[in-house]
Amino acid sequence: MGINWVRLAPVLLMALPAGAQEEFAADLSTTATMVFVWVAPGVFTMGSPAAEAGRQADEGPQHEVRISRGFWLGKYEVTQVQWWAVMGTEPWAGQPLAVEHPDHPAVNLTWDDAQAFVARLNRIAGAAVYRLPSEAEWEYACRAGTATRWSFGDDEGLLGDYAWFQGNARDVGRFYGHAVGTKLPNAWGLYDMHGNAWEMVADWYGPYGGEAEVDPAGPATGSNHVVRGGSFGQPARNLRSAKRVYGPLDDLDAGVGLRLVVDCPAPTAVDFENWGQIKHSTGGRSWRE
Repeated sequence: MGINWVRLAPVLLMALPAGAQEEFAADLSTTATMVFVWVAPGVFTMGSPAAEAGRQADEGPQHEVRISRGFWLGKYEVTQVQWWAVMGTEPWAGQPLAVEHPDHPAVNLTWDDAQAFVARLNRIAGAAVYRLPSEAEWEYACRAGTATRWSFGDDEGLLGDYAWFQGNARDVGRFYGHAVGTKLPNAWGLYDMHGNAWEMVADWYGPYGGEAEVDPAGPATGSNHVVRGGSFGQPARNLRSAKRVYGPLDDLDAGVGLRLVVDCPAPTAVDFENWGQIKHSTGGRSWRE
């Protein structure tokens, strides 16, 4: 039995009922919706302490970072059905470490793929509101107020409750990405911040300076981009909140996906309906379960 939907639908950015966590949903098609969680501004310590198990040198020195503006972050990694609703392509097709499923993360992506996806969404929205998170925003949201190895603490034995990674991806006979949101979220309601797919961030890779910063955006130029969070094929140490991995991101990788930010006002002052509509020619797609 498949999920059928057409690539012709208005974008309606709808405020969801407010609860412990403010959210809104962006409808991309009749069954493809992105849900975003409000991340309030705040201060955190970026990087890892010298004594943290599994630490790499480029995770230090630790330094204080202030996130001065709140932002809406994807509750989940971008999924295959969301990617197809916007781009009409399947970069994961034929990749032995990726399986076609609407709720699996969109992977096998290059940096240019991610930039094209963001640009298309912004054209649809009629404003530059979608983007990748900065590296600092990503770690701030991942930590969700913690200073431990992972967002849930230091006990590696709990990792399988929160993440798909090398230690459990094979347990169900599938060594690849899994449906988003099937593990526990962090304290801010964000799923798969550890594992499942590496997540691109906006920054060029560079060393930390060690000084306190406000809204850091990384080096102005560079040759390598940063991915965060680890993936289904990584050991536990590479899923830590502070772990940094970098590369040119011009080669396809079955473990690399993305999670988006939407820049718009705080929940009390949101006017979503003025952001335009998707206007694609009619098309169809049948997803196999």
